[in-house]
Amino acid sequence: MTTLQPPAATGPRQAPPVARRGRRSWTGWGFIGPFVAVFALVFLAPIVYSIYLSLFRDQLIGGTTFVGLDNYQEALRDERFWAALGRVTLFLCVQVPIMLGAALLAALALDSGRLYGRSFFRITIFLPYAVPAVVATLMWGFMYGTKYGLVGDINEAFGVTLPDPLSPTWCLPPSATSSPGNSSATTC
Repeated sequence: MTTLQPPAATGPRQAPPVARRGRRSWTGWGFIGPFVAVFALVFLAPIVYSIYLSLFRDQLIGGTTFVGLDNYQEALRDERFWAALGRVTLFLCVQVPIMLGAALLAALALDSGRLYGRSFFRITIFLPYAVPAVVATLMWGFMYGTKYGLVGDINEAFGVTLPDPLSPTWCLPPSATSSPGNSSATTC
């Protein structure tokens, strides 16, 4: 009968070799390199080019002239710029929290396992992303039109005149309701 015994210790244990700090592995950069290249080409290059173009004024007679920051100064003095910035800020402060909350509730409901007809709700949530922007814009335009659509039908049914949702003063709510599934909100 033989017994197994652990090998005798021959000396102090040595720690595994530590990789040198000066040498780096380029494997990670190889994986993200194609993404960074496409991102720079598709996203960053147009932004840099548009900033470059904003420093020039294109004239019909005389060609393109360098004006520096004059275009920005002119925009900051324009009342329409500030009105548009106010509408965009209002849209951002109202629509984004509502849509984030609605998306969170929808995700929690679909993931809970208690929702009856989950497949139907998944399709209805995904459907706006599958509909082309032109079709969605026409659909919302028909729905909000005063001569036809929902607003027109309410006007006829009750004999009242509701405000035109697509007018410049009332265009923010239709834009907010038509943009969650599309990038084509009604322009004000």
